[in-house]
Amino acid sequence: MKSNASPIYRKYRPATVRKLFIVANATLWGWFALKFFLTPDRQLLQVAVGALALIGIVAAVAVFRSDLSFIAHAPEGQIDEFLLSQRNRAYLHTMRYVSGLLALSMICGVFGFPQHADVTAGVLRNFIFVLFITTLISPAGFLALATEELPEE
Repeated sequence: MKSNASPIYRKYRPATVRKLFIVANATLWGWFALKFFLTPDRQLLQVAVGALALIGIVAAVAVFRSDLSFIAHAPEGQIDEFLLSQRNRAYLHTMRYVSGLLALSMICGVFGFPQHADVTAGVLRNFIFVLFITTLISPAGFLALATEELPEE
């Protein structure tokens, strides 16, 4: 069954959404990690970090506007039972993803090098921002990772 997606959603092949999802995750988490190495004298790194953030946000918006994102966030009455089961599986993977990242961050905070790392409000804000954006696109990304082609009428 075709989804009743609004025209704002773009019809992308799952392979395209998969690539965009991977690019968005890699660049946003790369942006977060590279911000630890920024200093005023490293201007080329500052440009690279800014470019990573821009690429990550653009890729995340593209994933969020995909038809798989509609399926991932649609009310139950707008998708059929097969798509609902696929969406539920994607939600489970998203829950595992977020739980894993939160557990990893807690482990790093407790057992990681706390004497060498300062977790400032800016670092926490960046972490929450990246986690929020990647959590929003994760259901669509996990749908794309698990799907070759969704059935259509």
